[in-house]
Amino acid sequence: MIIMKFGGSSIKNTEAMRRVAGIVQKRQQQQPLIVLSALGGVTDQLIRMHNAALEQRDEQIATEISALQNRHRAMLNDLIPAGAIYDEVHYFLNHEFKRLKTLLDAVKAIKVFSSELYNSVIGLGEMLSTRLFEGYLRARGLSAVWLDVRPVMVVEQNGEEITPLLEEIEKQARVRFDHHLQNGMLIVTQGFLATTRNGAPATLGRDGSDYTASLLGAALKVKEIQIWSDVDGILSADPTIIKEAQPLPFMTFEEACELAYFGARVLHPATIQPALTHGIPVRVLNSHFPDEPGTLIVPDYEETKHQAIKSIAYKENITLLTIESSRLLLSPKAIEDIFDILTRHGKKVYAVTKSATKLSVTIQNNGNDNRFLDDLKRFGRLTVEPRKTVVSVVGEGMKANPLLTWQIIKMLHEAGIKIELISQFARQISMMFIIDEQDIPRTVELIHARLIAGGG
Repeated sequence: MIIMKFGGSSIKNTEAMRRVAGIVQKRQQQQPLIVLSALGGVTDQLIRMHNAALEQRDEQIATEISALQNRHRAMLNDLIPAGAIYDEVHYFLNHEFKRLKTLLDAVKAIKVFSSELYNSVIGLGEMLSTRLFEGYLRARGLSAVWLDVRPVMVVEQNGEEITPLLEEIEKQARVRFDHHLQNGMLIVTQGFLATTRNGAPATLGRDGSDYTASLLGAALKVKEIQIWSDVDGILSADPTIIKEAQPLPFMTFEEACELAYFGARVLHPATIQPALTHGIPVRVLNSHFPDEPGTLIVPDYEETKHQAIKSIAYKENITLLTIESSRLLLSPKAIEDIFDILTRHGKKVYAVTKSATKLSVTIQNNGNDNRFLDDLKRFGRLTVEPRKTVVSVVGEGMKANPLLTWQIIKMLHEAGIKIELISQFARQISMMFIIDEQDIPRTVELIHARLIAGGG
């Protein structure tokens, strides 16, 4: 058995959905469980609708709902001929559109943000796409069944932090999926969606369908988890900067985790962990070129050709905060209090350095609420430097090459690129550093040309 997850770009229109159905049909002997995102762009559209409802913008809501209905009904008419299957799917879509209108009316009525209503609205896209795809598979003569993932994907929510309850997910997956799997059915279910222990609607976060696939793969002990997108696997660099970036045939789990965490756009950062825990390989594939091998992510492997650096990832929209105070020297609790403030305000920290009287941290900018800066100022002199980027240079071979860090520093220095902060451990497979956003292209081009394309 395998998991096959397809993102929104892979099923964005009729042609794409037909292509994905063909990919699934060719692999039905492997008994795939199919996890789908919403159609490309639909989740953003639902977020706009929710915001419009909060702001009482009825005309925009009507326009957005009409466009959403027309898009899905057009695909239904193109994919499924008139008959019983068409009627079933048509009824389901209409029911979901009515539910969406009811949810948006509720948002308009209360006029304040409700996480339960928000999650219900933005999760509707996966319900529509999966029911449409399952109906199309049956119209092609395949034995398929649509299942709701929400009772299976049980999570605990603490503020914005979502924690999947792995034992409960495994139990529910077996209860709800085993019967259909034993009967050889193709199961079609949703990514992204979840439910709290007390039954409230939740999600796994943007791009969380990868995470769904990995969690279900771990729960069902599958042979392989496949993540299908519109790129040929994990690349050696961002292809918008490096046109000749190449897909990597193999990666270790640790390499893939580092790249995903620091901004590689192919995988959700949390995807690898459930697969790693159970030793399940993850394969990243291109739905436009399904016969290409993609990238296989495994616990470990022996390379025939040593290359210290595999890939470069970067995360933009970073702010560097530096607090200077003698309190940092005299009171270790001050550091604990600083991180407590950042946590309470939902600020994700990527790197930390400390001297006797200075503490520097990098955080992701995630909103316009800067009240936390006033809280930090009471510890000492605060310097705020926005528009920074975290760059991570990744490769298992870096463990055996301690001089590589100095080579990168020297290379960037000679190019006039200023490094603000560096983080690396002796046995770590990555080097992380901070630069100005404007220096991203030159930094990526230099490292890729000299240390990846050049053989490292």
